[in-house]
Amino acid sequence: MLDFLDIVGLTVMVLLRFGVPLALMAGAAYFLKRLDARWEAEARASQAVEAAEQPAIAPQAPARPAQRRAPAPGPLPTFIPPPVDKSVPLQPGMMMAASAQHCWDQKGCTEDAKASCAAPANPGVPCWQAHLDAEGKIPEQCVECDVFQRYPTM
Repeated sequence: MLDFLDIVGLTVMVLLRFGVPLALMAGAAYFLKRLDARWEAEARASQAVEAAEQPAIAPQAPARPAQRRAPAPGPLPTFIPPPVDKSVPLQPGMMMAASAQHCWDQKGCTEDAKASCAAPANPGVPCWQAHLDAEGKIPEQCVECDVFQRYPTM
């Protein structure tokens, strides 16, 4: 059974657990409210001094809020697609028409280079995509290639 000292001890612990944080929050709120009132009084006093120092001017129409203008866009990158032979239909999964020049043709790769390259093995996808699928990364030479830079971003 609980005696008087147990009840007093429990009450003191509850007051410490909840009362002290509440008292600290109330003190912080009071301090911040007083500080805000002081800053507002200082701002009103400085505005009154500035108004007294300025010469009397005829009242003006209320100023409109400034409207923001969108910044002028810079030049957009242009993409000039390769010429497409309309007589050759695109097959499912192909990104370019069959008549478009492939990177290995444009670079003039040898047969040995084509044999070790992943792009000629997958002519239906862009060359850098074939490298990405096969090697897990796009080679640095592809990033600097004209075919890669002209390709539209998805």
